[in-house]
Amino acid sequence: METTIYYFSATGNSLDFAKKLASQLKTKNLQAIPEIIENDTIQCNSDRIGIIFPVYAWGLPRIVNDFIEKLRFRANPYIFAIAGCVGIPGKTLKVIQNILQKNYADLDAGFVIKTPCSSLAKKNILDDIIISLDRKKKHLKTGDERLGEIVSVINKSNAHKPETSSALANYFGSIFHEHATDFFRKASLDFEVSDKCTGCGTCVRVCPKANIILDGNTPKFSDNCEFCHACIQWCPEFAITHPNFTPGKEQYRNPNVRVKDLVVNA
Repeated sequence: METTIYYFSATGNSLDFAKKLASQLKTKNLQAIPEIIENDTIQCNSDRIGIIFPVYAWGLPRIVNDFIEKLRFRANPYIFAIAGCVGIPGKTLKVIQNILQKNYADLDAGFVIKTPCSSLAKKNILDDIIISLDRKKKHLKTGDERLGEIVSVINKSNAHKPETSSALANYFGSIFHEHATDFFRKASLDFEVSDKCTGCGTCVRVCPKANIILDGNTPKFSDNCEFCHACIQWCPEFAITHPNFTPGKEQYRNPNVRVKDLVVNA
């Protein structure tokens, strides 16, 4: 049975798990979503299709939402999705299910895994309130802890109800997500580049939205940001910051992933 796994990963967590899962499922069909997102449609004829991505503000990153809307397949593939989150997932996987159903498919299995924090943004009181509403948050497990279970479900093509937070957290998280994506889109317009910048262009190469260019040796940002932190976390000099970042917080990159693994714009 042929399996294709699509992933979106900015600081490496989703890619790391995608590689582990691909190894267990014995597939080499790993595809980075940013590399194909500009296609009008994305055709996949595999028997099993996987989507692995991080949760952003209790919802789908825009790039993942757009990808799923463009995804086309032959009749009745087995589709699974794995959402990595730091806090709680909200109803992210249900959103995927709704998009797929509009395209005459379904999400057969949806899992949530806990990942390390890759964001430098400050938490606010709304974050704490929504997280506190989720009675399921204590039961979140890491990808390594759930790998065997997930592989077993997929190999048997079993149904697994898309996992969500509790009802109140889902409701308020969805409302917040709508506002957060508007902020994310323009967030990079407030990025600040320090004099530590060497003009190496790493930020340009790893940006999944092609939202950065070099003007001379200085990064310039447009208004199509995912606020994924790839440019910030992979900068060799940690030269990019934002006014909403936590002072003194260190860079994070998944230790099993290298910058060349995430290059989109070579």
